[in-house]
Amino acid sequence: MARKNSGLNVLTFAGLALVLLVRLTNGGPCEEVEIVTRAEWNARPPTSVEYIGHAVNMSFVHHTAGTWECFDKETCILMVQDIQNLHMDTNGWADIGYSFLIGEDGRVYEGRGWDVVGAHTYMYNSVSHGFCIIGNFMTRAPNDAALNTTQNIIDCGVQLGYTLSDYELFGHRDGRCTECPGDVLYGIIREWPHYSFRPIPIYC
Repeated sequence: MARKNSGLNVLTFAGLALVLLVRLTNGGPCEEVEIVTRAEWNARPPTSVEYIGHAVNMSFVHHTAGTWECFDKETCILMVQDIQNLHMDTNGWADIGYSFLIGEDGRVYEGRGWDVVGAHTYMYNSVSHGFCIIGNFMTRAPNDAALNTTQNIIDCGVQLGYTLSDYELFGHRDGRCTECPGDVLYGIIREWPHYSFRPIPIYC
């Protein structure tokens, strides 16, 4: 059930807890990621929050498309702020849509986080996480820093217990009528170990 925000940014505290939890893990993929919290990128508070409340078995990869791209922390923060403004002010969503965003600076930018229902993949938001690489990957690949970080943050979810170990990986286009995550990136993720060739319903 959605819970209205009463002026207290609950996701800010969740972000701080996430960073602490990641720092307390011993090795594994979580140790390989640097997470820029919502507080660090000065996120707007969500207008409402709905919790997932269980480990998910699906992960979706996205790209931002458009002209967004970033290769350093300062620029990535501006991009993430811009995306949040678009999602909230134009799309009318409660918050930025993605669970996490990844820059080509090799950092992870906290979106809604692990346990909050996103707005990234229609009809799959309550049973999945959405990981978005900032950039347009129709005709080029993300750099290795972004690709490695994306795999590490997805597997960090397994390490923390938010994602089942036998999760299935999909591209956004596998469940939605869209070109996302771009032709080149889509070809890359189809080679990743957890990519699922199982047909799932596509919603248009």
